This record gives sequence, C-alpha cells and structure tokens, in this order.
Amino acid sequence: MLLTDAATLTCPKEVLSRVLDGEAVLLHLGSGMYFGMNEVATRAWELVTKGVTYGALVKQLIEEFEVDEATLRADMERFVGALVEKKLVTVA
Repeated sequence: MLLTDAATLTCPKEVLSRVLDGEAVLLHLGSGMYFGMNEVATRAWELVTKGVTYGALVKQLIEEFEVDEATLRADMERFVGALVEKKLVTVA
C-alpha cells in the first residue's frame, strides 16, 4: 500500500481496542476478527486512534524507537495495509 505523509489514518467506529500488558488487541465488531499487535504496532495504533497523519506517525515512531526511516516506512506500509484490508483502519 502506497501511503503519502498527508494521508490521515483513523479507527472506524466498528473497531474496539484494548492494550493489555503493553500489546494492543483489536476487535472488528462486524466480522468478529481479532488482531494482536507487538510493542511498535501498539504504539502506532495509539497514534492512529488520535487521527494522526501517516507522516506524523512515522516521525513519532522514529523518535521513540531505534529504527531507520526506510525500514520503518516499509514496515508501516505493510502494517497499515493489513489493517486496511481487515477494515480496522481507514485512510483518507
């Protein structure tokens, strides 16, 4: 999935999430599908629930984790693509 820095990521109303022991678990109420996340993905999810842009998400994660920008962008494009596919995030 190709994302621009200006793309806004949001959580649909049909998605519930909880952070347990530092890891987020999402539930799509319509499909009943669960989705678990590791530490970096959980932090990304916390930012998504605030309605950040993709660029702001990348910038914040680079500041918080020891990762180069190219690696983070590749990982986040796959991650956000999986969330969009499962209807857990919308991109505008």
